[in-house]
Amino acid sequence: MWSTILLLGSAHGVLGASLLLLAPVNRIANRCLAALLLVVVALITPYTLGYAGAYDAYPGLTYAPLFWELAIGPLLWLYVRQLARQHLPPRWALHLLPALLQGGYYTWLFTWPLQRKWAWNAAVQVPWIAPLQDALVLASLAFYLLLAWREYLAYQRWLEHHSGAREELRLPWLRGFLLAAALLVLLRLGFTASDRLWHRLSYVDEFPRYLATAALIYYLGLEGWRHARVHYPARDAVLPRDAPADQAREPAPAPVQDKDWHALGQQVAAQVTAHCWWREPDLSLPELARRMGTNSNYLSRALNEGLGQTFSTFLNTLRIAEAQRLLGGDQDILDIALAVGFGSKASFNRVFRACAGCTPSDYRRTQRRIA
Repeated sequence: MWSTILLLGSAHGVLGASLLLLAPVNRIANRCLAALLLVVVALITPYTLGYAGAYDAYPGLTYAPLFWELAIGPLLWLYVRQLARQHLPPRWALHLLPALLQGGYYTWLFTWPLQRKWAWNAAVQVPWIAPLQDALVLASLAFYLLLAWREYLAYQRWLEHHSGAREELRLPWLRGFLLAAALLVLLRLGFTASDRLWHRLSYVDEFPRYLATAALIYYLGLEGWRHARVHYPARDAVLPRDAPADQAREPAPAPVQDKDWHALGQQVAAQVTAHCWWREPDLSLPELARRMGTNSNYLSRALNEGLGQTFSTFLNTLRIAEAQRLLGGDQDILDIALAVGFGSKASFNRVFRACAGCTPSDYRRTQRRIA
């Protein structure tokens, strides 16, 4: 039964990886996620086989090259970074070098005769290699999880100041996965400490850890595939792709004292309101700056210092004001959400509650009672 449970999780991981590899958009990010799924499936496989009794029937499977655990952290970080920036970091392959060495080591051991494998396991693997490997894996997971978390937070801050679709790109599923992965690292640390300091753990003792890993893979594969086709604005992008070359060169900044940021902010608000640009779900800071004939830095300061709002908050305030007006009628709430520039009813409800202190439905009922 235990082997079947792990096998189901592994099968889901392989299916998810296959679908991600076929996704036509976000190709590099999806490939990183697919590789991550396959690495974790490979990690679970020896235990799936062990619970099924495969090692008793085929002892030659000992040291099968299925351990590439040092790739999990780098692949997770590369996936999050690729979603946010749309390009890989310089010398990105070096981050996978430890995993290649780990996989090469087990591939080398796998070619040995069985008696030599057992002798090596007793004399070297258990007392020396395994503790070192556990320490390196835990350090790698902690380090790259921290990098991934920082990348996620930086992207969310960037969206707040640059994207009108900030609410649609909160990535709560990715945030949940990173937190769950952190808990799994702590679980791994607990099992490792118990194994090293108190008593050796058997396959049966370690089943909860691998069950949690299989569950996490099920979640990641499902959510990764569901969001595989979502377009994510690149964090490093400054101007929209279709911006003319002469507009791409920003004017030299003027002295701060020459700028009345409040007046500029009011001018921006008047233009955006007059043209109803806030209705555009994908309106970005660089695109609005292009329309206003200014640059992103000036526009950002006009909103931040002149109006005391971020770009996202500025647009959402205008959207919610119009939504409140429309809620006085009989139009469907989803239609209102789409009409004022939100991409989904969930994001509309979230922003409306933050601005008005209640849901759109409650607001409509209150207005009707007043009327």
